[in-house]
Amino acid sequence: MHNKNVIIESDFLKMEYDYIEYYVGMAKMVVYWHVRALGFKVVAYCGPETGTPDRCSYYIVKNNIKLVITSASQPSSYKIVSFVDLHGNGIKRMAVRVNDVSLAFHKALRNGAIPMQSPHVLSDDQGEVEMASLKLFDDNEIVLINYDNYIGDFMPGYRNVEKDWNIPTEDSQLEKIDHVACALRLNEINLWEGYFNHIFQSKTVTKFDERKVSDEKKIGMLLKVLQSEDKQMNNVLVEPDAATKSQVQLFIDQNYGAGIQHIAFESGNIFKSVDLLKANGVKFTKTPDSYYDKLGEKYPDLDIEALRERGVLCDVLDGALLFQVFTGPIGDRATLFYEIVQRVNNYEGFGLDNITALFEAMELELMNR
Repeated sequence: MHNKNVIIESDFLKMEYDYIEYYVGMAKMVVYWHVRALGFKVVAYCGPETGTPDRCSYYIVKNNIKLVITSASQPSSYKIVSFVDLHGNGIKRMAVRVNDVSLAFHKALRNGAIPMQSPHVLSDDQGEVEMASLKLFDDNEIVLINYDNYIGDFMPGYRNVEKDWNIPTEDSQLEKIDHVACALRLNEINLWEGYFNHIFQSKTVTKFDERKVSDEKKIGMLLKVLQSEDKQMNNVLVEPDAATKSQVQLFIDQNYGAGIQHIAFESGNIFKSVDLLKANGVKFTKTPDSYYDKLGEKYPDLDIEALRERGVLCDVLDGALLFQVFTGPIGDRATLFYEIVQRVNNYEGFGLDNITALFEAMELELMNR
């Protein structure tokens, strides 16, 4: 239930992610995996049984992480079916909570946003929710939403189903969304950087240019981090290099276009998170031993073996630490995956040194083979 005592600022200077919605082929199965593997809780359901004939949507939560998993309930649900056909299981929209949807929507339009849905109200016997949406990338949307006049679990059309999903799980320690990372086509990054920053009054706080020139040993990518004024909303944009085969280009090929590549969840204890998720069958990307050998030489006080055992990366910045680890793709295509991070002593960076260090370690591993 939404807490009415929480004050949400009415402008884009104080903002954070609300929910992330996925379009998938079979929602019930994807929800079950999130519950058993990641420790999410199913709260509410929307579908034909609740008066919404074209879809089945599950609202699931883990601490401050809110996800909506949606699939088509009939062949005529062409918007969902066509999205999944093109992109596979993936993220359709991300929502931002605002005080005044109409004001925020029209302000965004004046700043260059492309409208998808004008402000409208959904209502039932528990109140009303106002929302609107803006275009993002090829097939994504940004939702502006306000729940101030709603007392239900999520929004009109959803029914509480906690009793139907009473599955015991251990605490995976996942707490909130740390950032959202987006993979873009060649030469798209400046376009979407300006789009985000104009709409949300965010700022580009980091640029990481590893595009190759001649025979330089570089990763072959351009990355920018866009951050809201209060640092609660971080959008990472990544563009491939034409001269290099990379995971960014692989995502674009497999996703059939630009889109959201991964979500990073912040953990209260990344070691416990990884241990539990591995026990639950979650696959993580492998990190070469040479990465940890080099990390141990640089930072001898770190517990390198604890990191090595779990494949966790570490970045050190002025006494603060960033731990991070990446899952494999959560679907069948090499597209959407999750990152888990833990920030120690108020680490505020994005582990850019890890990108280079991991690349160099991979190169060394290949040479050794």
